[in-house]
Amino acid sequence: MKKKLTLATIALAAMASCTNQPVGYTINGAVADSTLNGKTIYLIDVNTEEQPSDSAVITNNAYTFTSQEALAAPCVKRVFMGRAGNNVMVDNGVVVNIPATPGEQPSDNGGLNDKLATLMKNVSEKSMQLRETYGNLMQAGASTDTIRAVIAAEQEKIMALYTTAIEENKDNILGAYVFAMTSGEYNSIADLDSAAANIKYANNFKQVTEQRESLKALEATKEGAMFTDFAGKNIDGTPAKLSDYVGKGKYVLVDFWASWCGPCRGEIPNLVELHKKFGGDKFTVLGVNVWDQEAEFKKALESEKINYPQLYASDNHDATTIYGIKGIPQIMLFGPDGTIVKRNLRGESMKKFVAEQMAK
Repeated sequence: MKKKLTLATIALAAMASCTNQPVGYTINGAVADSTLNGKTIYLIDVNTEEQPSDSAVITNNAYTFTSQEALAAPCVKRVFMGRAGNNVMVDNGVVVNIPATPGEQPSDNGGLNDKLATLMKNVSEKSMQLRETYGNLMQAGASTDTIRAVIAAEQEKIMALYTTAIEENKDNILGAYVFAMTSGEYNSIADLDSAAANIKYANNFKQVTEQRESLKALEATKEGAMFTDFAGKNIDGTPAKLSDYVGKGKYVLVDFWASWCGPCRGEIPNLVELHKKFGGDKFTVLGVNVWDQEAEFKKALESEKINYPQLYASDNHDATTIYGIKGIPQIMLFGPDGTIVKRNLRGESMKKFVAEQMAK
């Protein structure tokens, strides 16, 4: 009888220990600006939610988000007001404190958020050193090749910090979070998938999924591939497609650009020059406006005195999604039959390459 009672007691204790496992999380935040009292601050899961799932009112320069539900897996939440915000890693039983000082990283008493804070501090210091090194080299009149080599070496040191953090935390959400932050460094789906397979939770992050889709798009639109069509509209608002220009028997130099993009506007004189020099039955330049406001786009057309056709494609992201474009300007040359001859054209090398094609 005594033995049975002991076993029963052990079983009850085990059940109690299971039910006492921590669930949910708490995020405590502070703000320095007292005028924010009474304002609402929001919480969203950066990977699974389109709209905020929780909100809190700032009172006495502080706010709190508390979840009583057990998390199936650790995740990353974003606490934000307007554009400003903080990303925090949460799991069952975790308490995160967001300091009032702008730029100061969230803390969780020695947990993963503190490890992330240390990583970002080290990255920031290395980045400041890189900028200082770059400035010194420029001031000393170093050659372009020298500057590129030195900067590349310094960037590798920064990447090594991320790589070490991923390796040391590949079995928790921190490793997956840092991997997602750096997933854009992968240039092939095979390499991305191989790395992600060894990192728990890696495929839970949108950045990883989006990079995979971007790489697929780049593969489908690589040099030598046939163009893929997308829709937009002409300057006058009438419907138009890329195929109205590409694949019609002439070379088409397509510039994906936006009015707010300084480097994009820096290339416009080169494009105007090329269109003036070669435009006709065998060649044309086509601007494809993306990620922009229509009114600003039209203002830029006038101020830059653009003399070549335009396709406004900023109403959706089809153009940049199809061609795997993450940064602009992206200038590419399409052949007379619609094949992609060359991507990533810029400046003097672009003018030289176009001239060589036109001389054939």
